[in-house]
Amino acid sequence: MWPAAKGRRRPEFAVIMLPTEISLRQSAYRRLTIRACRVVRETFISDGRDVLLDFSRTKAIKSEGMLLLYAEVDRAIRMGRTEQIMRCKLPTGQSDEAQIVRQVLEQIGLLHRLGATTKPPAAGDNDYHESVRHWRYATGTRVDEKPGDVLEKHEGRVAPGLMQGMQVGLTEALINSLHHAYKTARNDGCSPFNERRWWMFTHERAGMLNVLVCDLGIGIPRSLPLTWDRDLLKKLTSLFSGAPKHVAAIKMALVLGESSTGDEHRGKGLPQIWNATAASSAGGVGILGGKAYVGLQSETGAIYENQFSTDIMGTVIFWTVPVESTDGPLG
Repeated sequence: MWPAAKGRRRPEFAVIMLPTEISLRQSAYRRLTIRACRVVRETFISDGRDVLLDFSRTKAIKSEGMLLLYAEVDRAIRMGRTEQIMRCKLPTGQSDEAQIVRQVLEQIGLLHRLGATTKPPAAGDNDYHESVRHWRYATGTRVDEKPGDVLEKHEGRVAPGLMQGMQVGLTEALINSLHHAYKTARNDGCSPFNERRWWMFTHERAGMLNVLVCDLGIGIPRSLPLTWDRDLLKKLTSLFSGAPKHVAAIKMALVLGESSTGDEHRGKGLPQIWNATAASSAGGVGILGGKAYVGLQSETGAIYENQFSTDIMGTVIFWTVPVESTDGPLG
C-alpha cells in the first residue's frame, strides 16, 4: 500500500495508538481522541520523529472526532520536516467494524495523505458501505477577496449540494468565523505556523446535506476578549452566569453575532449557520469550541449543552439541513 522509500533513511516510528472510538461528544473517547491529537503534535512537530498512527483497535469513527484528528495530522505534516514520515496501521479482519474503519480512512483521503499508493474508488462504488461512500473531505486557507473564492481554492472534494446551493452563505460564515480563530498564538507547545486553514467534511444522502468545518485556532472562549468590547462582555457574562464558562462563551458568540453592527468580520458566522439550521424543517447544528458543546435539533427546537474537562484547542461546527434548504445564502 505504501511505496518503498528509495534512497531514504529507514524510518523509526513512534507508535500512537488510536482509541476504540474516535469521538468528541462522549467524555471518555473525547479525552482519548484529544490525547492522540496532542501526542501527534508533540511527537511529529516538536520532537521531529516519524509517526505510525495505529488504528488496529478502532471500531467506530464519529465524524466530528475524525475531522479534528485529520486536521491535526494534516497540520503536523505541513509543519514537519520534508524527511519525516507518517504512516498508519489499519484494523485487520473481515468484521463489519474493521471494514468500515478501513473504508472511512480511504474515502476521506487520509490514507492518500499518509502516502498510500492505492486510490479510493469513485463515489457511489458499491464496494463501499452506504454510511461511508458519500463522505467528502476538503481543506484550504482563508481567502479574503470574495467569499466564493474560498471553496474554489481548496484541496479535495465537497458534496454536490454544497457547491450548488449553499456555497456563498457557507463561505461568508467561514470567513467571518476564521477571522477570529487565528488572531493570536494557539499555545499548543508548537512553533508558530502562520497559516489560517480550515478542514471540512461534507456528506449528501437521501435529501440531507451534512457539513462539518474545523479550525485549529484559539477557540471561542479565547477569541471573545480579543474581538468584543470588555463592558459588553461583562454584561453578557452576567446574563449567562448560570452556564459553565465555555458553554457561556459559545452562547455569547451567538448573541454577539446577532447584535453585530454590520462591520466586516464581526462574528456573524456562527449565528448565520445556527439560524439557518433552526429555520429548516429537519436536521440540526452543533458547535464544539474549547471544552464546550452546544447543539440544536431543528425538528423540536431542543438545545443541548455540555462542558467537558478537555479542550479541543480549536472549533468544530457541524450541521445537517435538507438539500432544498440550501438554495439560498445562509442567514
